Amino acid sequence: MIPLQDVNAKTSDVREEICMKLVEKLNEYPDISSAELVASYAYAMQMKFFSYLIAVTPSENSIFKQENAQYSEWTENLNIVLADKEAPLVESFAKAKYYLDQLFFDITERGVLEYTYHKEALITSRQLQEHLGVSRSTISRYVDCGMEKVPVPSQHCYPLHNVFYWSDGIWASKIQELYQYYKLRNQTKTDLIKEIKDEIKRFEEKYEGTFEDVFKDVTDPYELDEPDDYFDWRDALEELRKLDESTM
Repeated sequence: MIPLQDVNAKTSDVREEICMKLVEKLNEYPDISSAELVASYAYAMQMKFFSYLIAVTPSENSIFKQENAQYSEWTENLNIVLADKEAPLVESFAKAKYYLDQLFFDITERGVLEYTYHKEALITSRQLQEHLGVSRSTISRYVDCGMEKVPVPSQHCYPLHNVFYWSDGIWASKIQELYQYYKLRNQTKTDLIKEIKDEIKRFEEKYEGTFEDVFKDVTDPYELDEPDDYFDWRDALEELRKLDESTM
């Protein structure tokens, strides 16, 4: 799909063999903990995608639901992807990452997996726009919906596998759905209050005034050009009020 710099073939074969042995072991359903299961898959991915991926680690706030490892469709799909030697690197990584993130979500109460990439695996916003054929504002919207953007001091902050996900409507929907699951689960009350305040601010900037000023003479919201704005703005204010009361 998107070529990366060629790597030493011998080193590649050795790492591929390590990955395959890990997958074979995991296929046997070993008696390991959930944390060990995630660590094993993370290491297998580091071996298979060594020219692309540096490390995968659970965030510090991660909490596993139970001690024993859980096997599911996500582990089965991971095994298939990791064992496939023919699939293009970026596509293969994109699928493996999605299945690992799904697995991690299912077996944890909190936290996320944090990925560290080689610089060759990262592109700029302009390059991403060209690959996807979209504008800068569309990329920003995609980021708000779950597109991965890594916190690096460089313009090269978009992993290449974003191209695979966001070029395909089905995969884009999957990524957005999983992103929302993680966002809701890990969201603190402080995060929620900030999000609601930001939403209210956007409405105030759009209509150049407060809700009370803008809609003070409205008797039937359904007669407005955009009645959804009225109800969304009203509900945001009510939700913020309840959250403020609960913190008093």
